[in-house]
Amino acid sequence: MMTRVLRLLALLTAVLFLLAACGAPGTGPATSQEIRVVLPTDPLTLSPVGKNDRYSKVIGTQITDGLVQYDSKLRIVPRLAESWDIDPDGLTVTFHLRAGVRWHDGEPFTSDDVLLTIAKTRDPSTEDRSYMAQFERLVSLTAPDPATVVAVYDKPNPDFLEGWTIPILPAHRITLEEPLLTSEFASHPIGCGPFRFVSYTPGQAVVLEANDDYWDGRPGLDRIEFRIIPDERTSYQALLTGDVDLLSVTAPIWRESLQSDSAADLKRFTFSMLNVWYLAWNQDPAGPFTDAATRQAMMLALDRQTFIDSVLYGLARPGTTTFHPDTAWADPALSPRPYDPDRAAAFLAGAGWKDQDGDGVLDRHGRPFRFTLLYPRGSQEIAPRMAAWMQQSWAVIGIEMEIESLEWKAFLEKRKAGNFHAVMATLSFSSPAPDQFELYHSSAREEGFNFFGLNDSEVDRLLEQGRETFDRAERLAIYHRLQQRLFELEPLGCVFHFASPVLHQPDITGIEPSPLDLWRHWPGPRTWRRAGDRR
Repeated sequence: MMTRVLRLLALLTAVLFLLAACGAPGTGPATSQEIRVVLPTDPLTLSPVGKNDRYSKVIGTQITDGLVQYDSKLRIVPRLAESWDIDPDGLTVTFHLRAGVRWHDGEPFTSDDVLLTIAKTRDPSTEDRSYMAQFERLVSLTAPDPATVVAVYDKPNPDFLEGWTIPILPAHRITLEEPLLTSEFASHPIGCGPFRFVSYTPGQAVVLEANDDYWDGRPGLDRIEFRIIPDERTSYQALLTGDVDLLSVTAPIWRESLQSDSAADLKRFTFSMLNVWYLAWNQDPAGPFTDAATRQAMMLALDRQTFIDSVLYGLARPGTTTFHPDTAWADPALSPRPYDPDRAAAFLAGAGWKDQDGDGVLDRHGRPFRFTLLYPRGSQEIAPRMAAWMQQSWAVIGIEMEIESLEWKAFLEKRKAGNFHAVMATLSFSSPAPDQFELYHSSAREEGFNFFGLNDSEVDRLLEQGRETFDRAERLAIYHRLQQRLFELEPLGCVFHFASPVLHQPDITGIEPSPLDLWRHWPGPRTWRRAGDRR
């Protein structure tokens, strides 16, 4: 289910934004039922389907609905599908679509829209691997009538409903022949969701407004303005002056807000999301991270608990694997690697790393242990501090590291091309389902999220078994063994699971966080309001 797992989307915190009526940012307190939040970077597309970045998904799920959706407790609930039937063999699913749903332009929602959405998703030019992988086993999708969709799979899939959280697109506005990402729709989307697209000014804001005719009842907010502010410090100042209403922050800003009189009136909360701050080791034979002992040593050299206590103010937990510890699938027998620089040095020596020339830098086969850590430049003040901490920690055991940060799009391009030694970023998972095929399977090297090049037959076998096993106890045993194997190989160093701190203006009510985030679950922003409304 790496598809949801990896609706990966990289980067730690991202939230909310602002923009004014005509597309230019407004200033001062918001009026009526308007909320302004911050995005640290532009969405890669406005199409609800088409890219894997977090910000496109956040906006897309406000514009249109899926057949089903997760609620705040990570339970699947019906949305555009009122119900569904599963044949005894588990291969055929019949969805019964909701009546009375209309697109933002007034056209009725029908089964044709579902068929078109899946056809475009499976088109390689769409690029949306996170959704595309969900339908690899789909062999037939038909519409017997406007209110019915029949999906036939080649093998039973215990997580089949996960794919149907995909936002549905309007067939009457999209053609099969035109690439989705370059279409007019991708810059001026319409949906059948609670909010309508109004405008997008690159580098400034995306503006949505309430859909008065939403099938599930008009949302409480009139308007959402996603203000694009790359710098977290600037975003925080905008929150203090009332120019922004809601902001996810990193630990330093959270701590500062607790001690600041100017932030005393703000409301605040923290919650745990399905994400992990990771280090990905490129296993290219030309690089230094080809063996598991070296990769394990890198993690043993990091004093994570001290960093959590002294720098992150307790707002994180050390990670073990990409299976989040708050889900039922995590293996309780595994625990984070402890800080043990002596053991790290021994692992490195066993892997052939020794300071042969006495210059203080380890070398192997005549090559010094020098590498570059790549991470995305963004709004988070903590990222460069983490990179500097890692640099200092590894220098103690004879490893030299340089630091490179790139703007988000450039970072993604370089990572996808495999042009890196090690990458630091965040994985965000779209559901608690355990299938991480698209992250670790060897076949996901080119088109999936296995950009670090893991190729292990045992991992492949377990991932394939997990996808085909319905018995929960058997499946749990498979995924526990998978986690144990991943822990042995350490293809990704799972550094931290961060708590997500949020600050907002005191008159905003109805916010209910989810392990997905604040946005991509039901009911999400549909029930947010500002106190004192007279409408």
